[in-house]
Amino acid sequence: MAKIAPDGGLVPGNFARRLREGPLALSLEITPPKTMLPGVLSRRATLLGGAVDAINVIQRPGRVPSLDASIALLQQDIDPVWHLVTRGRTRDEIATDLARAREAGLRNALCILGDHVPEHHVDSPTVREVVSMAHQALPGGLIGATFNQYAPGREKALLNLRRKCEAGATYVQTQPAFDPDAFAEVARWLHSELPGVAIVPMVIPLLSTNAVDRIESRLGIEVPGELRRVVAAGEESAWAGFERIVGGLIASGEVQGLAIMTFEMDPPQGTAERIVRALRRTA
Repeated sequence: MAKIAPDGGLVPGNFARRLREGPLALSLEITPPKTMLPGVLSRRATLLGGAVDAINVIQRPGRVPSLDASIALLQQDIDPVWHLVTRGRTRDEIATDLARAREAGLRNALCILGDHVPEHHVDSPTVREVVSMAHQALPGGLIGATFNQYAPGREKALLNLRRKCEAGATYVQTQPAFDPDAFAEVARWLHSELPGVAIVPMVIPLLSTNAVDRIESRLGIEVPGELRRVVAAGEESAWAGFERIVGGLIASGEVQGLAIMTFEMDPPQGTAERIVRALRRTA
């Protein structure tokens, strides 16, 4: 469980300390089960064992809410990152959730708009407003925001991110990085504009051309042709490509962490070992 400091603030966990001080902070992104099944939740959260510092808990319709799953993981002494979604939520609902999070000792929150469009319009606060609410409700906690490096209008995206950082966000998680050199350019630009903000790209092993197609469709982007060719050459080639991406991001010196995501909610046997091997080879 998260500890409370003498001043009433939350004591930072290992993920926050590594983002601030190094070495590289690592998190694993998981999807909660449809109902509260502690065994399934624990299995997904411990996929990479002690190789990661925190568990990113996705908020998705029809699944256990990220807040509930995060509290359950915290009770197992696993450090979660709660995905605090704003879309379709009122200020009062978010304030209630923040009070629950504070009482439970949650110390990490990633504030995002969310993908699901609710049936009925709700006057939801902006992500920037929710960052400010989380910053006040979780003193000493780690508050994050997201950045889509593929979105058109980079300056507009930067302005939006700047406002979130001014409201209290101290780290930025991005969309998956597939070209480490291109991402390093984006990271250098972000660091020049927002000094002191930690940058955490998502990384995902793509092991088939079908997975590449689905990621392109989901994100609305084009995966680099070279990576597609590497993946099409077979599983061993695909894993080597994943290692090159991870190694390139680390070698750039521009990232403070990595958010690891697997393509499947419950990946096939051997996936965890290959991810850990890639991290060890490139760290």
